[in-house]
Order: sequence, then C-alpha cells, then structure tokens
Amino acid sequence: MATSIAVAGGWDRRRIAVNEFCEMRVLHAISGLPKAAGTSVFCAEVCNGLVRVGHDVTIAVCDPNAKDSCRLDSRVKLVSVDLIIDSTRYTEFDLVHIHALWEPVLQRINKWAHRGNVPVVWSPHGMLTPWALNNKKWKKRLAWWLYQKRGLAAARLLHATAASELEDIKRVGLKNDVVVVPLGVDVNDCVEHGKHVEGKKVLLFVSRVQKKKGLMNLVEAWARLPREAKQGWCVRIVGPDQEGHTEELKVRCGQLGALDDFAFVGPKFGEALVAEYAASDLFVLPTHSENFGSVVIEALSYDVPVICTKGAPWSELETYNCGKWIDIGVEPLVVALKAMMSLSDEDRRRMGVNGRQLVEMKYTWGAVVKGMVKGYEHLMI
Repeated sequence: MATSIAVAGGWDRRRIAVNEFCEMRVLHAISGLPKAAGTSVFCAEVCNGLVRVGHDVTIAVCDPNAKDSCRLDSRVKLVSVDLIIDSTRYTEFDLVHIHALWEPVLQRINKWAHRGNVPVVWSPHGMLTPWALNNKKWKKRLAWWLYQKRGLAAARLLHATAASELEDIKRVGLKNDVVVVPLGVDVNDCVEHGKHVEGKKVLLFVSRVQKKKGLMNLVEAWARLPREAKQGWCVRIVGPDQEGHTEELKVRCGQLGALDDFAFVGPKFGEALVAEYAASDLFVLPTHSENFGSVVIEALSYDVPVICTKGAPWSELETYNCGKWIDIGVEPLVVALKAMMSLSDEDRRRMGVNGRQLVEMKYTWGAVVKGMVKGYEHLMI
C-alpha cells in the first residue's frame, strides 16, 4: 500500500511504499574535498555509503579536478557547483545536503534548491562553536546577518555531529529540526605496532597544523615535562600547514630547546598514514575547538589511546577508559602527558583496545550512513 508524502513548502513529487526501499536522489554541496579535512571526509564517506545501499548521489564542488581529493565510489557523480547552479533541472534531486558555512557559493546552492522547492539538509561541521565564531569575528558576523542565518533557518533539517554541536545550534537561535549523527571511520584489521628507527616511543598528532588545534600549548607543555618523563619519547606532527603555523611552532620549539624532540612531517595519506598510527604509542589532540574530532576515532581504531581537550566532545575517552579528556591549556596537558607516558606499554595498549571496541560499537561508516539516511527520511514523512 502506497502512502502520499506531503512535505512543507509544496514539495509533493513522490509516492513511497511504506516499509519498502525507496531510492533517493541526493545532491551534496561542498566547496572542495581535500583529504586532510574532516568535513570533506564526512561528505565523501557518506556519499560512498549512500550509493552502496542503492541511492543516487551527486556531489557539487568548486573544482571537480582538484588534486588530493577524497576517494569516491565510481558511482558517485562529481560535478562543478556552477553546472548545478546554472541548471534549472530541480526535479533531478529529492534533497540537497550542504556542508560547512560562510562560503557564498554554498548560499547560491541553497537559493537554487529553495527556488526549485527541493528540501535542504545543512551540516555546519563545527563552525558555530563560540571559538569558531570568534575567529575572524567581524567577517563572520557580517556574513551571518547578510545571508548565513537566513539560509540555515530555512533548512528543513540541520545535522550535528555531537550533542555539543546541537547546543551550539540552539545557542545561535536556530529552531530547526536537528539530526545528530557522528563522523565515522573504517575499522581495518589490527596493525602490528612497532617503533621508529630511532627506537623511541611516539606521541602522535594528526590534523591540519593550524592555531585552532592547540599545538602551541603542546609545545609549551612538552617543554615543562620533567626530563625523565620525556626520556625515550618523540613527537610527530602529521598534517598540512595552514597560514605558516608550522614555522611558528618550530621557532618556539627552538626557543625552548625542544626542536630535536619534534618532527613536522607534513600530510600523510593511505598506507603512509597507517604506518604513522602503527608506530605510535599515544595520540594527542590539544584543540581549542572541534565539532567532533574525527582523528580521535581514527587513532582509537588503531588501538592507540588518546589525550583530547574538552574543545572536542570526547568524554567517552574517560567513560570507556581509552584515554584522557582534559581542560584546554598547558598545565592540564602537562599532567595528562606525564600520567599517560609513565604507564607501561601493556597498560597503554589495553586502553587502546578499549578504544577500538568503542569505535566498532558506535563509529563505523556503516552506522553513520544509516543514521544519516534516517535523517533524510524525516523529510519524506
């Protein structure tokens, strides 16, 4: 028996059989798909998962031919934003999912969708946290009042990656329906952990090298650790530089006499990144602000325990005994690093196994795609 789907705004193009699979035609819009950004990884992996379960998916980006983009399933169509905006074929899509904020081109996609009565799902991806809003504050405040608040308010559904992001959405006065779906990770076979050729234990950081990530606090904390606590350890910083922050960190390391302890190795992907996790004993994310922190589950999936600040929503590190969730700042980092680095290899590995079990239970991409599909289906009720 078929049921008519009546959706606010006059959208009533489909009839869906209750309890039967219905193929959705979904357009995802994002400025780009760089491998090193959690926003683009989420977009790519959700799209890959959607086509694997039978949905029709198109991604609109500014430059479809950009290098170092995320891997996509061959069934995902990749087109330019301009191609979509310049068309009037609104009925090709059942919904539009927009990723991130502030880019005027995304607002153009939003207007295009509303002009065609196509419902919009919007993922802010952590860009509504107080820290994020205060970074380049006046530019964002202008954009907020010119177009961004109005665009978000008109979305049929907002997507948050954690309960903390849901609170951020409420804090700025948005009253939309919200679906909470976390980021995910591919859980691979357990890797054999080893050490770098120097024979040292490794404290690993993986993410963009930018001020928001709190790496200057990490440098300061490392310098304050007792010499005996650091003996036999090194720090590896893996990720692309932004706005020259790597050089700023190197200068400060030199001033503190810690330059020999730090290796700034640039971005790593694929097997090269797996090797970094395999060679690590402890992971750190000293961030000022994250909506989720996908590198946390990435590290846990390789049995590596994690230290993460409360700038990211990772209280589960304490709940599941797979790391430490600490206040933002230098002194909390000093205390956490000293405690975790003084554990035996066996105790750290046991915590890492706890983390892997948490990831397998809650944070696989399969579970994420199911959650996102439920959110989409909300638009068809």
